Amino acid sequence: MKRRLLRRGTRDHYRDAALYDFEYRRRRFDVRHYELLARAAEGPILELGCGTGRIALPLARAGHRVVGLDLNRQMLARARQRVRRMAAARRRRVLLVEGDLLRLPLRGSFSLVIAAFNTLQHVYDSEQLVALFAAVRQLLAADGRFAFDVMLPDLEWLMRDPERRWIRRRFTHPESGEKLIYSTNHVYEAASQICYIRIYYDPLPGNPGRPRVVHLAHRQYFPQELRTLLRAAGLQVERCEGGFAGERLRTASESQVYVCSSSKGNGVKTSSSRGMPLSSP
Repeated sequence: MKRRLLRRGTRDHYRDAALYDFEYRRRRFDVRHYELLARAAEGPILELGCGTGRIALPLARAGHRVVGLDLNRQMLARARQRVRRMAAARRRRVLLVEGDLLRLPLRGSFSLVIAAFNTLQHVYDSEQLVALFAAVRQLLAADGRFAFDVMLPDLEWLMRDPERRWIRRRFTHPESGEKLIYSTNHVYEAASQICYIRIYYDPLPGNPGRPRVVHLAHRQYFPQELRTLLRAAGLQVERCEGGFAGERLRTASESQVYVCSSSKGNGVKTSSSRGMPLSSP
């Protein structure tokens, strides 16, 4: 049962790529944050969990070579549609790869690796996260950076009544034109630190359509826990902030925003960061 919920919680929310883009169309503050980090990158950039290209494509437009990895075919299909609308010179800077975070199908050396917008919260086991961090470390150029953000666990929110609906909002589906009511609730399992979220899309009274439930699973990672896991994988935390404008991490912060480097040390040889890394055969 839990395995099925985790599988759905990893994929459900991303099947309707048009709706996903509509829901997060105003989210720009993290894009600016990663754009600023990318300015210091002299070689290719890798985004883990690139989705529809919300961050990867602005980086390509700014002149960077970008590899985007995602598990979800619907999200990648929408990203490829966007790439096709770009000028030819910009299209050549983007490589989109279907693949699993836990089995990175990549080789090469990257100046910057990004995992934005809670992507790492779909890694549900601490050992798996250490393995992912270690794989990222191997992909970093000697002077490369690994940047990511995850939610800061909010214990009051996590312990809300799981039967009550929260955040009721009306909207129109961007493609189907359906009139819907959006609401959520969730169950937090403290032993595994996984929050099982249910997102409800109910037709407005008098409108056609069936109610839908979308599952989303997020592993909750605490700051000291993440520092320990990063250190175990040979990564050093350069910055841990409570927002995308350099805010101090506080109890009321919504996000944990990290910039890390490899502890490979100076003088360690890596494969060249020139040219576009490729997915493995």
